[in-house]
Amino acid sequence: MKLGITGHGPIVTTFLEAVGNVDNVDAVAIYNRPTSAEAGKALAAKFNIPTIYNDFDAFLADETVDTVYLALPNALHYEYAIRVMEAGKNAIVEKPFACTEAQAQEMIDLAKEKGLFLFEAISACHMPNVKKLKELLPRIGDISIVQCDYSQYSSRYDDLMNGNLTNIFDPRMAGGCLMDVNCYNIHFVTEIFGEPEYIEYFPRMNACGTDTSGIAMLQYSTFPASCIGAKDSASGSFGQIQGRYGNLTINGPVGFAPSVTLHLRGQEPETFQLQPLTNRLTYEVIDFEDIFQRKDFAARDTLLEHSLLVVRLLEEARLSAGITFPCDIEGDE
Repeated sequence: MKLGITGHGPIVTTFLEAVGNVDNVDAVAIYNRPTSAEAGKALAAKFNIPTIYNDFDAFLADETVDTVYLALPNALHYEYAIRVMEAGKNAIVEKPFACTEAQAQEMIDLAKEKGLFLFEAISACHMPNVKKLKELLPRIGDISIVQCDYSQYSSRYDDLMNGNLTNIFDPRMAGGCLMDVNCYNIHFVTEIFGEPEYIEYFPRMNACGTDTSGIAMLQYSTFPASCIGAKDSASGSFGQIQGRYGNLTINGPVGFAPSVTLHLRGQEPETFQLQPLTNRLTYEVIDFEDIFQRKDFAARDTLLEHSLLVVRLLEEARLSAGITFPCDIEGDE
């Protein structure tokens, strides 16, 4: 894969570090708007990216790029993914995949029509410790309750309280806690258990119309799942699945899944750590490169079905709480 990179935030640095861990994947170009040109130059220098663009059309015309990594504000994912694929490039889209189900479906339809690869950069579906948890799941018996908490205090919340609205909380950029951190929890729960019967969201709102923390409740036929996310406070983040004979615990945020512990009644706990690579994004890059090299469109479609489900649930969750974004109308016509 020959990658063109967009954006310059912390996740881009982490992604580029992951790319450096994977054979046959190279970053060959980077795009940033003119206002972010210096940040783009700094990343290019740090990661030896040979070509720098400040014009997106010129970036898309670069024939050395076959796949574009999109790490833009949430509201721009749909528009730019469509532009990338219309230019004949594959796309890796940072989470959340899109704002609405209609947008996500249009993106998926275009990828299939053009025979391109389209991926959502979401770690939980690719991490060995999460796969190990799925393998261990039958040992805890019938599931009674699922809990996830990813609460991480954000300096952007301080900005918000001081009257400075940044992308992360801006409704025009499809911001808020649900779209930023709680989506990791929803990805994890649905990766394990599939589609719930329904979802409802209970947020703590700010005056700008986005959420700073909240609880998403997913109801399955025989158990409930609670997904807690916060950017206005912090806690010991975890994921836990409770069953008749014991529980399985992710010892940290489910999007990082640093280890998983099996607790069975009357037995000593067993902890599993199957992720020797410290950069969590490396595992998704490995999977993307493998699918790309094998031209495995069935694997692409399986991942896209999951991304579409999560987009639908995120949309249903925030609409249940009255959270709307200007970008909701794009792709819905």
